[in-house]
Amino acid sequence: MDEKLVEEISSSTGVPQELVSRSAQARAEANGVDINNILSSWSSGEVVAPSPQVDNQEPVVAETVEEEPVVAETVVATMEEVAPPVTLFTKIIKTLQYGSLFGVVAGFIQAFIISSNLYDGLVLESETLKLIANYEQSRYILNLALSTTFFAIVNALNIKKILDTNFEGFGIHTSDRESVFLGLGLGLIFGSSTGFLITSSIGQVIEGILPEDPTTYLIPVFGSFWRVVLFGIFSQSLIALTTMILGVPKGLDVYEQEQADIVRKRITGSIVVPLGAIISGGIVSVFISQVFINFHDYAVLFALIISATILLFASIMSSAPKIKITRNEVLIAGAGILTLIVIIASVAASQH
Repeated sequence: MDEKLVEEISSSTGVPQELVSRSAQARAEANGVDINNILSSWSSGEVVAPSPQVDNQEPVVAETVEEEPVVAETVVATMEEVAPPVTLFTKIIKTLQYGSLFGVVAGFIQAFIISSNLYDGLVLESETLKLIANYEQSRYILNLALSTTFFAIVNALNIKKILDTNFEGFGIHTSDRESVFLGLGLGLIFGSSTGFLITSSIGQVIEGILPEDPTTYLIPVFGSFWRVVLFGIFSQSLIALTTMILGVPKGLDVYEQEQADIVRKRITGSIVVPLGAIISGGIVSVFISQVFINFHDYAVLFALIISATILLFASIMSSAPKIKITRNEVLIAGAGILTLIVIIASVAASQH
């Protein structure tokens, strides 16, 4: 292959050299001619046409026809339609600007939603004359997590469309389905973390004097309002930035896009796998702990069943290193453990 011709065609058409060589090789194989003839014809604006071969005869010299290289035309047209991606710094600045604006709107809406739930137990503190509310901590965190998740999904869906429509070089190859799942996961994480931080920092717990007295949970209304707004701006900005950075940019050549896809899968896998393990492990732990607390007389029996199941599953995996343990097998094993615990707990509750 004549590298000078490849470089000349690449510089004149704007198509990467690797793609030019691949296209020329494919055309040469399809026409049954030498690849250098293809490159020479592309350089001069002609393409070698294949000629039929007769049995027991040498192939006839191919004639040349006026035809532009189809593959090169297609690639050049595609590259002209999609602008090359902007620098990472420019992308971060612009994304944070739009994410912050969206966070301001979302934060105020969330603050009003949360504050409306606090008005039922609203009282005036006599010492500081501040409005405080008697609230349920779990309900507060749940409302904040759900509202943050809703706005996170809207943010992840809109940010890539807004930037791609109004600015060149901000397009990313991210589907709406991927944006929904990303917003769902990040919204739950940021929303629950924000609710826990707010209730832990400004929430007050007043224990009852007598054993039969209930525990009271108080929180300042205005302190909660502004913290929800500030955390909303911060979380929505990070969600928009994460959506843009994890998306593969448009306008890359074939080789760069392949490498970007590989890096993206590694990054998302390193984030999703640990978080999925933490969430699933936490859910299983909560269910098991509730069973242990409510039926502590049978705690030893439950522990033995769970331990035996885990050891059996682990021994099968270690005894056959080449066995493929997929996600479905793990989910089935976990569902089996929970089902067995529920059955035993139901029997224990009926005999209690």
